[in-house]
This record gives sequence, structure tokens and C-alpha cells, in this order.
Amino acid sequence: MSIKVFRRFAAVLCFALALGLLALAFGSPAYALRDPCALDPNNLVYNGSMAQGGAIADGWNTFIFDGPAPGIRWVGNEQIDPNGSVQIYAGNTFDAGIQQTVKNLQPGVYYWVRWGYSLAAKSYDGPNVRVNSIGRKLGIDPTGGTDPHSPNVLWGPDLFDGNAALNRPEMTMTFAARAATATIFLRAMARDGSGGENRVWIDAICMEAKPEVPTATPLAPTATPIPPTATPRPAQPTKAAVAPTKVSVPPTATWTPAPVNSPTPLPPPTRVETPTPIPTARFARPIAGPAPDGWFALDPNLLTGVGVSSIFGSFLMFAFGIVLARR
Repeated sequence: MSIKVFRRFAAVLCFALALGLLALAFGSPAYALRDPCALDPNNLVYNGSMAQGGAIADGWNTFIFDGPAPGIRWVGNEQIDPNGSVQIYAGNTFDAGIQQTVKNLQPGVYYWVRWGYSLAAKSYDGPNVRVNSIGRKLGIDPTGGTDPHSPNVLWGPDLFDGNAALNRPEMTMTFAARAATATIFLRAMARDGSGGENRVWIDAICMEAKPEVPTATPLAPTATPIPPTATPRPAQPTKAAVAPTKVSVPPTATWTPAPVNSPTPLPPPTRVETPTPIPTARFARPIAGPAPDGWFALDPNLLTGVGVSSIFGSFLMFAFGIVLARR
């Protein structure tokens, strides 16, 4: 091999190494779970594939947000993986769903949750018809509470478009855990109760930690409400006691009334300052995690550690490649 050929080969190798280092610095995968993510052993959600267990999927509980309770059942259709899905259905309107509390979390660490697949449709004696009157909604309580009405629940946007939701951004959320547990709420909403049967299918729920996102600031300690102190009543002004005046009656038969004295003016009223009541402390809402901007998210720690080394090394390899290619 001649020197010229060797230099060209070395230049190509330097360019390849430079591209590889840039890929290492910028091209970290957005998600670590492998699809179908509900079946990945590292999925933090128990039975995210909705395998049957009892009346509904094992590990999930029902909740009612508003109105009458709809029917909930496990079905073997409209699914992503072979374990089936959960269907919420009723011939009238409803607002309900299923929930699960995920355990063994680290407070302050960010987590990513995705409701991977859902379909909203009406059934008119058989076929499913896509409508825009049935919606889906993802909610997370980062404190681990199980009340869907709690102000701690972080709700995503409504999805009322009548199409099957497959990995939709509206059904994805990133949040910071505020306790060792967090509760996932999968909510189905039907607004039109006229004709047909309203149906929502639920499948493919996935959750994983996002270690590349810096941990969240811990919540400040909750202020304890100060009970109102009793306000002392102002002292009532006391009236001066007037001693009775003895009037001597002359021996004559004519009675002369005593002169009427003008009344003594009362002192001006004293203004009593009422203390301002102490307001009751309000509790802060947990800070929601930043929503992902897309499939590719730039690591905020890119300019430290491996990121700096990879970028510097890529520039160095490009420089070597240019020098070798020109010789």
C-alpha cells in the first residue's frame, strides 16, 4: 500500500470517528424501553399490556370522575400486543377510567409516562363508528394520591378527534416524582348519550425514569395554618355614678320644682381598631415536569463530561482527516 493510499484511508477513518463521536454526544435515544414498551421488563407500570385478570386487567382499579358508572370489561380486540385491552362502555354519557399507583420511585427524579394506544368510537349494533364526542385524557398524581379530583393531579389535554391514538403526544407526560409513589389516571369521557354505545379502548401503558433530566427542586415545607387568636373586647365606658341630691321642702304649701340642669355632654366615642385577620396559608401545587418537545431532546448536561469529550474529539478527528486528505 502506498503512502498516498494509506493517508486517504486514514482520513476516511478520521471522518468516520468524528461522526461517531458526534452521534455519541447528540444522538442518545429519547426512550430506553423497547417497543412494545408495555412488555419490556423495565417498564415501571405493572401489566401495562392490560393482560386479563378478573373483570378488568390485573393491577388496575376503577374510578369515577363524574356522572354514573359506565361498564368496564377486558376485551380481545383493538390492541397493540397480544394481551388484549380494557374497554369502558355505556349507552349514555360518562366520565370515568382506571388507575394504578406505581411504587419504588425516587422523589425529585423525572419520569416519562405514555398511554400508547386508545380508540374512541360508537357502536351501532355492531360496527364501530369514529366520532368526536368521546375523549381520552391522561393524568398523573406525583404525590401518589388516588383521588382524581385532587389538585395535585396533573392532567394532560383532552383528545376528542375520533381517531385511534397511537403514541400521541397528547397522551404522553413527563413529571417529577414528589414521593416514593405516583398514580396514573387513564380517563375516558363520553359527552353524547344519544344513540349507540360509547366505547373507549385502553392499551400499552409505559413508564420509565429520565435520568438525563436534572432532578427537580424539592417542594418547600408546607406552611402550618396559624389559628386565629381571640380578640379582646374593648372595655365599655362606665357611667359616672350621680349621687342623689336632697331637696329641702320649705314649710309652705307651695312646692317649687328644682331647676333643671342641662345634661352633661358625653365624651366622644372611642374608636376601636379591629385587628386584621391572619390569612390562612395556601398549599402550593406541585411543579409539573417539562413536556417533551419532540422525539429528539437535547440533554441539558451535554456540555459536561462525555458530551464535551465527544464534541472535542470529533473536531480533532475532522482536523486530522482534512490534514491527511490534503497530503
